[in-house]
Amino acid sequence: MHWHWMIIIYLFLGGLGAGAYLTSFAAEKGWLGRNSSLRRTGYFIAAPIVAIGTVLLVFDLGQGLTKPWLLIGLLANLSSVMTWGVYILAAFIIVGLLKGYFTLTNKSAPNILTLSGAVLALATGTYTGLLLAVIKAVPFWATWIMPVLFVASALSTGLSLTALLAPLVEKKSFCEGREGRAHILLIVVELIIVAAFVGIMISGVNGPVAKESVALVISGVYALVFWGYFIGLGLLFPLVVYIYRYQRSKVPVIQYVSESPSATSDLAANEQKGHHSYLTIVSDISVIIGGFALRALVILAAIPVWDGITIL
Repeated sequence: MHWHWMIIIYLFLGGLGAGAYLTSFAAEKGWLGRNSSLRRTGYFIAAPIVAIGTVLLVFDLGQGLTKPWLLIGLLANLSSVMTWGVYILAAFIIVGLLKGYFTLTNKSAPNILTLSGAVLALATGTYTGLLLAVIKAVPFWATWIMPVLFVASALSTGLSLTALLAPLVEKKSFCEGREGRAHILLIVVELIIVAAFVGIMISGVNGPVAKESVALVISGVYALVFWGYFIGLGLLFPLVVYIYRYQRSKVPVIQYVSESPSATSDLAANEQKGHHSYLTIVSDISVIIGGFALRALVILAAIPVWDGITIL
């Protein structure tokens, strides 16, 4: 395959940055609890992360550095998914930097700017999967479920990275609101999507070449990466930790309410507070490693129809 590590890193960073922006957007809207500590960090890191990934994409294009004027032709091909991506990435980086500036200077950003950033972040996460899904010559990629899987992974890894960096950025103790529940939901959804994806490939819907690719992943040369790094380390281990943390966080809340029924309003404003323990730090890192492993598996296990295995 022509696509290797630069593209893997680019796809990973694109989803990571998009997920980080959407995490802070959700926190700002109150969807992660009233006192979530994730309201600002994602806005600071989203655009720079995607920009780094875009630079790697230019490097991979080769002539993008030696003959950059050739990229102008790409902008005119509106029927190309890659052209859509160029506009999406450029717009998101610009809007993300503006939102980051407003956040850094403690100024109120226009609602249209913040909302546009969220839409572009979702489009960026979707595009990283759609870029692969439209390549019919690689049956392992050519499925509608690919962009869905990449979006779920982007949200999960973005949430974990934002949670990791929030205590450093905010210079205060981490306050855990509904992040634990969000982690659990995203991982469960991702597991369901992965199961559906593997099932589609094994069923032969996308042909024998796709079955050969998925065999490499689940029982072949990449099985250790799939079961160990992606499923075990990246999904199941964090899921167990987040469930454990969530169950523990409910105990003092129940006791507090039973001792003081009038405290319900106070709890609403201070939902499930807790410090970011070493265990959750390791879990967040595991989620990020799993997200990278997913991109690596998808790219490295892909077999094109013309490689001699099967001619379709």
